[in-house]
Amino acid sequence: MKRLVLAVLLAGASVATAQAQTALQPGMWEITDKTTLEGTQPTPPASRQLCLKGDEATIERVLYPPPEQFAKHGCTFTPGPKAPGLFKAKTVCPANDQLPEVTAEAEVRYKPDSYEGLGQLLLRDKTGATVKGSSILTGKRLGDC
Repeated sequence: MKRLVLAVLLAGASVATAQAQTALQPGMWEITDKTTLEGTQPTPPASRQLCLKGDEATIERVLYPPPEQFAKHGCTFTPGPKAPGLFKAKTVCPANDQLPEVTAEAEVRYKPDSYEGLGQLLLRDKTGATVKGSSILTGKRLGDC
């Protein structure tokens, strides 16, 4: 369930790519997410590498999948106030047959070659039961692709 929740959470701000355009340095990035949910065993951080080219080198692209995946889940995205070096957003994804409703709020501080931040999660299943969670989000540019 944790992976499915993560997929929905990450689906969250892809719409923001067109809105905020918070520039990072193009190149190969290492992205790490450590998510913890109440009542579950801790799992190791999930890391991946992503090659960012040209105009896709934004914090939104690093944190979220393409907009079509976001829309597929029926998620809504609300960007927070804009400030240099700070990305804030709220994402809400409705429940479906496989996943609970997910509300996620993120606050990420970034520089052209790195970022770190926190996400707060609230999951609500069809019965109304809720689970809280949090994510530690980090990334760094490794070099050219």
